[in-house]
Amino acid sequence: MSTALTLLAIQLISCIVPTCNAAAADSGPVACTHLTSSLGASKVAVSPLDLRYIASRGDYWNARQSNYHPSCIVYPASAQDVSIAVQAIRASGSRFAVKAGGHNTNNFFSSVDRGVLIDLGSLNAKSYDASTTLATYEPGSTYGELYDYYAQFDRTILGPTLAGVGTGAGLGGGLSYLSPQYGMACDDFRELEVVLPSGEIVTASAEPYPDLFFGLRGGGGNAYGIVTKYTVQSRPVSKFAAGNVIYVFEQSDAVAHAIRNFMQYNPDPKASIVATYIKLPTPGLGLNLDEAILLFLVYDGLDPGDIFGNFTSIPYLLNTMAIRNYPEVINMPVPFLAQLTRGDNTFRVGVHRVNDNSYQTTLNQWREWAEAHKGSYALLSFNFEPVPQSLTDASNSQNGGNAMQMPDGPWFWISYILETLPGLPQVEYEAVQDSFREMVEASGNADGLPLFINDASTDQNPLSTFSTFARLQQIKHKYDPDNFFAEKTGGWSFT
Repeated sequence: MSTALTLLAIQLISCIVPTCNAAAADSGPVACTHLTSSLGASKVAVSPLDLRYIASRGDYWNARQSNYHPSCIVYPASAQDVSIAVQAIRASGSRFAVKAGGHNTNNFFSSVDRGVLIDLGSLNAKSYDASTTLATYEPGSTYGELYDYYAQFDRTILGPTLAGVGTGAGLGGGLSYLSPQYGMACDDFRELEVVLPSGEIVTASAEPYPDLFFGLRGGGGNAYGIVTKYTVQSRPVSKFAAGNVIYVFEQSDAVAHAIRNFMQYNPDPKASIVATYIKLPTPGLGLNLDEAILLFLVYDGLDPGDIFGNFTSIPYLLNTMAIRNYPEVINMPVPFLAQLTRGDNTFRVGVHRVNDNSYQTTLNQWREWAEAHKGSYALLSFNFEPVPQSLTDASNSQNGGNAMQMPDGPWFWISYILETLPGLPQVEYEAVQDSFREMVEASGNADGLPLFINDASTDQNPLSTFSTFARLQQIKHKYDPDNFFAEKTGGWSFT
């Protein structure tokens, strides 16, 4: 049966099923019946005992998302399958969610209760064209799998600095170790195959669909449609001087000062850092004994010179600097962060300028909160994510810039990660979350700078901090005029 005929059949069935009245029906099972009929049982898991269902439902970075029970889970093998799924969900009035890597920690961004979960894991084709140096991939792979694949060509794509993150991170921007040279991951997009809320399949680029292409480059994931194929500019890679440097509590302020100096004065776009402060649940005894600092130092080349000298001159517990290829850089040992890959995790974000004391005041407020809330968390993380001038220049030079329209650097994002204790009663969980939110809000944000979608919590409404917010609202209305995606799945607010 052709796609068009299948969609027509779905629409006809939806009109004769007595329970199609959304006010009186559980529309999730209705959608699942349609999907099983149109896609076949091999692409739809209905039973909670199905091993595919168990794997999809259980694999989230925020383990609390696994508490929800989809009516069924769909495993599309093509953009056409995704289109059929969208049409069936629309016809039934069911809620739904789209899952790639399951990295976003917000409720219902990639999880659903009593609705349809579209798991994109089977869409994992990838290729490389040496004549154009363009890379093409589908959304079902993790970035680590993509880095491994393109390394055979001595190339890579821009994406996040952790291997297990799904491709949706690129739609929210994607901050790479190579970003100081080339911009954000979304800046390297060249074409995006998209299933629109109507079910139509289009290919968006600088021409055609330039508005849709603009919105999807840093403006979030399934706000305008479901991306089923990425064509991106790949980048050359060879060997890197890279490693982790780990410090203990007594060096905390000295390291923070070195981080600020690097963010403000580093002249070399080949040098990149991510700096992570970690709080353990053990008592600090007022001396920060529960604190450790983990730096990721990465240089695109064999000899960084003294570019990281401010860090290596501070007494450290461990220094793993070595010559590595790019997949090895991404997979540098991170024992402290392994726990963060799966747990009751919450993300929040802040944004600040480097020419003031916010680097220190925000860190101090985070420490005070950590000390006051011992027994409420399993792990805390405070991460500096620099945005240098070279990054914003590179971003704004490509395709008219991304949806964030990156203001001139240097400035930086702070990613706050809270992992609450497993099994924490709901009342206590909500109280900790409220207090954590208040701590981040008290730190404030710099005027005129965008919050980073990849690290944001739903209530932070990061799109409203973009200078392009009004334009993004217009794009959203154009491609989702009846608010189907806005009302039936989780995502960022355009109101």
